[in-house]
Amino acid sequence: MFQHRELGLIQGYQLGTTIILTIVFWAYYFIMEYFIPGVALTAATNYFEFYLAITLAFQISFLITKHNDILSVSSGMVESHRLVWSHIPPTLAITCIFLILTKDAAISRLFLFTIVPLLYVVLLVYTRFFALDILRFMLHHQHHKLLLVGEPSELENVRSLLEKSKLFGFEIVGIVTDAPPEELPPSIRKLGAPDDMEAILDEQKVGNIFILGSPRDRRMLGGWMRLAEAHGCRVSLVNDLDRFLQRRLSYFRCDDVDLIELREEPLQNLVNRAYKRIFDIVVSLPVVCFILPPLMFVIWIVQRFQSPGPLFFRQIRSGLDNQPFTILKFRTMYADQCDSAAQATMGDARVYPFGRFLRQYSLDEFPQFFNVLTGQMSLVGPRPHMTQHDKVLAEVMSTYPLRGFVKPGITGLAQIRGFRGETATRDDIIHRVECDIEYVETWSFFLDIRVVWRTALQVLFPPKSAY
Repeated sequence: MFQHRELGLIQGYQLGTTIILTIVFWAYYFIMEYFIPGVALTAATNYFEFYLAITLAFQISFLITKHNDILSVSSGMVESHRLVWSHIPPTLAITCIFLILTKDAAISRLFLFTIVPLLYVVLLVYTRFFALDILRFMLHHQHHKLLLVGEPSELENVRSLLEKSKLFGFEIVGIVTDAPPEELPPSIRKLGAPDDMEAILDEQKVGNIFILGSPRDRRMLGGWMRLAEAHGCRVSLVNDLDRFLQRRLSYFRCDDVDLIELREEPLQNLVNRAYKRIFDIVVSLPVVCFILPPLMFVIWIVQRFQSPGPLFFRQIRSGLDNQPFTILKFRTMYADQCDSAAQATMGDARVYPFGRFLRQYSLDEFPQFFNVLTGQMSLVGPRPHMTQHDKVLAEVMSTYPLRGFVKPGITGLAQIRGFRGETATRDDIIHRVECDIEYVETWSFFLDIRVVWRTALQVLFPPKSAY
């Protein structure tokens, strides 16, 4: 019910946008051709391909962008701008591709590079001031009465949806509940108790029932649904399981079985894993072949003078699925003091002078490109901690082991947000783990690229937490 109403509003906006685009494009062509002195456009057939290209760009942007924001454009110009602006980059890209492929000198460059800004302005005005009114008019004769059933405490959880009910074409007639009227908001009146449901349906002639959460007695829910359908009512049930578990759930259907997963994991997709692995190899292989050898030589020479001993520091860390692996780093501490499980701190006396420079600019992490190339690590992921610290960190943040759902990384979301270095306080641990789990749940190829780019900037301009 709500799903298809919302989809209809979005598709209605898409249709309106396409119509506006068509009118503006050809009106602008007509004005430039006949009313602007000194501008001579070629035949309209030459511009038809460009019109199709721009229209295609807008349709593509609708496919790749969530347009639920059309329901909130009444809140101000900023939301309208965001909605309209989502179409502009694809349109500009298509314009450039069109110029490269066609090389049609007959098409006015003035027209090409002014039509997109003009479309932006016109669509911004249309979206902000007219789109919702037109969509409301389309639903003018499709208003239905909506009856709420459930506890008043559930109303706050669906407040934003109820506020949009008029836009969806629904009129809230009241609520059926055991709670006293004093517990209800002023805008919603009590029509009776659940035992009075049949009489209320007969009297109110409602077409839709909105059940607020699951009642404790499932037989009661079944009775409400049968009674509603016997009166020709559509029924929607608010799923409150995610609020009960205090997390966003993932729902899908597999072999006629409805499954609920507690967390999204994009990297369980084999294709996504392949993209990530290819990215790891493409970046790490040149580093291992061309950057590490001279870097190793320079660091080895300096170590001979300041801190003789092994070039590399090896340590057991927790990796994918929380399994141990050996991590490689350039040794930055004196050889007889680098086996301690204590974390490095600012001004740590165990760090030799050049080691301090390596740590500040994250150069000590470069041997981990070997770990990436062999598949033990990834460029981006949760930073691996010492295995002896895992239990302590898990006591602070019970979800800490979930970081093991993905490979550990040379850098990560926590690091570019400033949560790097020593985990000295409880908040340090919580912030870092929250970022790591966010990465697990929201991974995308473009997120990895963004993290790598931000990390490169931090290498060039180290933050204060780099020591």
